[in-house]
Amino acid sequence: MSERGLQDAEGVVLAVLVVGGVLWYLIAALARSRSGLRIGAPVLAGVGIRLAAVAGIGATGLNSTLRGGDETTFLNLARFLAEQPLGRGTLPHGPYKLHTDLFAVQLKLGFLTEGAMRVTQVGLATAGAILIAAAVYDLAGGRAARVTSWLIAFSPAAVFYDSALHKEPLMALASGLVVFGGTMCWLRLDVRGLLVCALGGLIAVETRTYAGWFLVSAAVLLLLHAALRNLDRPLRAMPAIYAVAVIAFVATPVLVQASSKENLKPLQEAQDANATGAGQGTGGANSSNLALERVDLSTRSAIVNNLPARMRDLVVRPYPWELGNASQRLGALGTLLAYAILLLLLHYAWLNRGAVFARTAPVLYPLLFMLVAYSLSVGNAGTGFRYRSHLVTLAIAAMVILREHVLRARAGAPESRDLNAGRTRVPVPSPVSGPEHVFT
Repeated sequence: MSERGLQDAEGVVLAVLVVGGVLWYLIAALARSRSGLRIGAPVLAGVGIRLAAVAGIGATGLNSTLRGGDETTFLNLARFLAEQPLGRGTLPHGPYKLHTDLFAVQLKLGFLTEGAMRVTQVGLATAGAILIAAAVYDLAGGRAARVTSWLIAFSPAAVFYDSALHKEPLMALASGLVVFGGTMCWLRLDVRGLLVCALGGLIAVETRTYAGWFLVSAAVLLLLHAALRNLDRPLRAMPAIYAVAVIAFVATPVLVQASSKENLKPLQEAQDANATGAGQGTGGANSSNLALERVDLSTRSAIVNNLPARMRDLVVRPYPWELGNASQRLGALGTLLAYAILLLLLHYAWLNRGAVFARTAPVLYPLLFMLVAYSLSVGNAGTGFRYRSHLVTLAIAAMVILREHVLRARAGAPESRDLNAGRTRVPVPSPVSGPEHVFT
């Protein structure tokens, strides 16, 4: 093995050891107050599958073909940044996004090569999945958390994009933080949940700004909803309501300005650049077989009228007959899973009708807001592959929670009243001796 190859191998081994240790500590810390949170096996399987995918794609030399040119762009920016003295061009107001700063820091260390950086990306995305599983545990118990972890572990889109040198792993971590912190707020208005949500929102805003602000908005509305359902605890509920009122007062003029016709012009230009001509599908601004039909998003009223069509496109396209090469056909595995999860989510939502938000709000708010954010920006179904990977993860969590409630209702499980949250809940029996701690 050459000296360069040996250095690459050492970097990968070190990254695996560090990432593995951090993930093990995170699971152990969460399990201390959740005796039935046994997700070590699915997390280990998920990490193993992702590392095998990294090795397999690298060995076949298909990185550039399958992963596209964005990775090269981000790495070139990171290499330039890594050559600069520390503190120049970085956060909080530098020209680079958080993922580029992260790559630059790793490159500056010298021994973390591209393979090691992919291991780090897998660790970030897996940490987000662990936090989502812990939130599912708090909302529906240990069995639901394990099912969620297994499904996320084998999600084809997540297996591929979790190792990408792109924005997706950091966005996955941000979503996990918001769901976990939002669950703390939802169940007992825990102020620590606000801090966790704030950290997730900050990561998202610094990584993918427009989606980050939608994620922050989801957290704010979730906090308001949680406060309104806990008005019998005014010492906690009223400060939250006042805080949301202040945020709304400050944010409303900003939102009005941001949605003006002038400020929506870049959004429409991006739509025109990525989508085909209306109804043509050939030519227009983009003749790619994955380009979506152009929609008008140039005014507020146009967004209201046309956003539902674009949301549908993001969720269901590309259709299997629109795939043009091996890379796209590989992505069809993720599309088929998305179809299945959507159908199951709708099925269990119907069976839980009247109680869907009460049972899944910490997951459902981020899911719906991210759906809107990504629907506004997507003009190409190839980009939609990446965006949809986040939505599928959240949809898996929501579906499993609703499924758990259906299973327990069919089993005739009695309901109990949780004294902390003041809400009626189905008890989650622990498979081990002693009571199970449902809340942190």
